[in-house]
This record gives sequence, C-alpha cells and structure tokens, in this order.
Amino acid sequence: MKNMFNIYYINYEKATEISMLIDNQVIESITRTKGKETSAEGEGDVSTDPLAKIPLIGKHIPTFSFDGSLSHSRSKQVEDTIKVVSTKSTMLRPLYEKATEVKKLSDSKVGNLIKIKGVNLSVVNLSDVLAIKTLLNGLIKKIPVNDDNLDLTSIFPVLFKDSTYVIEGKFKQKIDDIEEFIIKIPMNSEAEFESNYSVSDLEIGDVTVIGIYRGKFDKKLILEKSNIMMALNNAPTTESSDDGSDIEDGSSDQTSNNAGKVHYIDVISIIQELNL
Repeated sequence: MKNMFNIYYINYEKATEISMLIDNQVIESITRTKGKETSAEGEGDVSTDPLAKIPLIGKHIPTFSFDGSLSHSRSKQVEDTIKVVSTKSTMLRPLYEKATEVKKLSDSKVGNLIKIKGVNLSVVNLSDVLAIKTLLNGLIKKIPVNDDNLDLTSIFPVLFKDSTYVIEGKFKQKIDDIEEFIIKIPMNSEAEFESNYSVSDLEIGDVTVIGIYRGKFDKKLILEKSNIMMALNNAPTTESSDDGSDIEDGSSDQTSNNAGKVHYIDVISIIQELNL
C-alpha cells in the first residue's frame, strides 16, 4: 500500500526539478490488459444402434458409429486506458519514496535528500511576518514626505521580495534527546501554502519535512541573515552614531539568546501523513 499524505507546503519548481532527476519521465496514461480464456476437452462415442431397436422408425435410421475426442478454446482480451492526472502530489511522491528517513540529523551528510517524521514546528520571526504582511497587503500606502505623499505601494514588494518565514523544528529521538533545525519558506503577498492553509497550521501537531540537508550552522547567524526588519533598522545612516546608542532596545540583541548551532534544511515540502 502506498503512503498517503496531505500537502501543507511545497516548492513545486524545486520538487519537479529533482523529480525529473530521479526519473525523467512523466506518465500520462496507464494501459491495463485484462485477459479471459476458456477451454473444454472431452472424449466419447456416438452410435445409432439404440435407435434401430425402436419400432416404426428404426428401419429408417442409418447405421453408423463415431469414437473420438473433442477440444475447444477461446480467449478474450480487454484493454483499459487510465488517464494519469499530473498533480503536485504525483510530482512529490518520487521524492518522498527516495528520501531517506532520518533517525538522527547528526548522522546526515550535506546534500542528502531526507525526510523527518514527527516534527513540531514553530515560527521564529513572527513579529517580522506580521509587519511585512501588513505592508505587502497595502495597509500603509502613502507617507507624507516634505508636504508630499510618497506612494509606497510599489516599493514594498521590491523591498521585501526576499522575505521568508523562519521556522524552527524540533526532532525528538528520545525523551531527553532533541535536535533542532531551521527551515525557511519564501513569503509572498499571496497564499504561500496549499489548500488554503496558513503558516499557523504548521504549528499545530506533528508534520513530516522533506528537504536537502545543508549542514550545521550558528543559529544566531541564520536568524540575523533572515531578519529583514532588523537589517533595515541597523542599516547605517548619516545621523547614526558609531557607538550604536540610537538603536532601539531589543533590536541589537534580538538574537542574543539564540546561541548555539542548529541544523539547516533546504525545505522542499511539508506534509501530513495520512492513515487510510
């Protein structure tokens, strides 16, 4: 029985590219042949001697006898053609089947196609997500600058085009043995997730993550590079002082409590295993 799953998120372009590397074929139809064959064999003899003893008609029946064997066979074949509908699930399935299920991330090698089951996810940069989503959805359109209204509608999509959801995952092997990893999902002004799911749905219950293992990195460095709002706040200006005394509280040490190293996974898809 094939494994069934429900897709929360998929990088379809990445999944298609890797799926084509595994098997550069897209099945469009499946033809199934059903065959039916019947056969019969028998032996016997036929004679008119019993009929000759019947009064009145016996003298009109010619006398003959036959002894031999008979056989009969017939075959029938029916072809059923099934059209295969190409969906995101069909493209993802070869990756799911080829990906190695890891029991311990530390044993993985860089470049391994892996799947991690029973993962609990949480969004790390929630404040960034709320702020950027507000700007991208056009809540703030014009800002007065020198008695003129500056239209920012066309600026925000360019400014925040590389914004991402930074998501931390916890993978439990034993009660006291938990490994942490980080994945990033591109943030768009439109829906990034499948079937009207939202990023908050990823934080409810355990899921399975499919991706490429990239290695272990400093957690603080990953968060700093992913924090667009923090980078803008800390951008040097002509009015800023060299000692950084004008930086608002919390912006300079936002990641100070996130010391240590974590595994980084180039995520391809996040799915929910189904039991059918």
